[in-house]
Amino acid sequence: MDYNVVLVSIKDKIPGNSLTILSERLKNASNDKLQSIGLLNFKSPIVGLLLGIFFGALGIDRFYKGDVTLGAVKLGLFILGLITTFIYIGIFILFIVWVWAIVDLFLVFTGIKKDNLNKINSLLIA
Repeated sequence: MDYNVVLVSIKDKIPGNSLTILSERLKNASNDKLQSIGLLNFKSPIVGLLLGIFFGALGIDRFYKGDVTLGAVKLGLFILGLITTFIYIGIFILFIVWVWAIVDLFLVFTGIKKDNLNKINSLLIA
C-alpha cells in the first residue's frame, strides 16, 4: 500500500501541522503497518463539532471524544442548573455550562484530531 493513499485518507482526521512529520514516518513504515492504519477506527472531528453545536451543554461531545468524566460533569452541571433556576443560582450555573460548551467546540474538535494522531503514532511505534 502506498503511503500517499494512507496520508490522503487520514489528513482531515489529524492536526494539519503534523502532516509533514507523519509523512516522513509513513514513508519508512512497513506495508503491514500502512494497512493497519487503514483499519484503525478514527473518530470524526466534524461529528464532534456537530455534537458540540447541538448537544454541547449536555456533554455529548465529550462522551463522543472519550472524556467520560468531563461529559458527566458537564451533564451534571446542566441538570443542577435546570433544577436550581428558581433560586437564581441555576442561571449562573447554566451560564457557566454555556461558556464551557462554546469553548469545547474548539477543544473537542482539536482533541479528536490529536487522539487520532496518537493512535497512528502508537501503531507506528509498536
